[in-house]
Amino acid sequence: MGNGANLLFRYIFVGALSLFPLILVLAVVNYLKNLGVSAYLSLHDYTNSFGVTMTLMVGVIIVFAVIGFSIEKYGRSLFVSVIDSTFEKIPAIRSVYSVSKKLAAMLSGGDEGSKKEVVLVEYPKEGLWVVAYLLNRYAQTCVLFIPTSPNPTSGYTVLVDESKIKKTTLSLQEASSFIISMGADFPQKASIATLVQEDKHD
Repeated sequence: MGNGANLLFRYIFVGALSLFPLILVLAVVNYLKNLGVSAYLSLHDYTNSFGVTMTLMVGVIIVFAVIGFSIEKYGRSLFVSVIDSTFEKIPAIRSVYSVSKKLAAMLSGGDEGSKKEVVLVEYPKEGLWVVAYLLNRYAQTCVLFIPTSPNPTSGYTVLVDESKIKKTTLSLQEASSFIISMGADFPQKASIATLVQEDKHD
């Protein structure tokens, strides 16, 4: 009876894992659907008109598309520049807005100036290597952001000596994929494994 229960649990677990990508996609779609419905209901409460509400929502989507096109095509958007200039004049939110903008630029892999290096660092103790984003440096001191799996937007900010990190050729997208998949997607596995193994011979 015990072996049968264990086998059944194993089958259920394996079956659930095989459907995990589908479940994740459905969860994202459901989140976006709920977000859209919530936005529609909020607008409809103000307009009390289906036509006006839909027009406003389509208008917002078009604005997003135009802003994205402008940034991709010309590297900047006049609309976003006006918002930046306005918020930078408000002391109460200037610092928060500035940090949020830098973080968004880093995660999106935007312009060349916002691209950050992906490195390896031993954390939380020696012998355990984690992927980290090199955000800043001064002299030999590096500011690293160590993201957590499976959500790369949460994590820890640490200060380490430059000698403690190993540089990689991973792109931001490859590193994010590795973190989100909890290591199931292992890009450049040969070169990363070599970097980790080199530590044993130092």
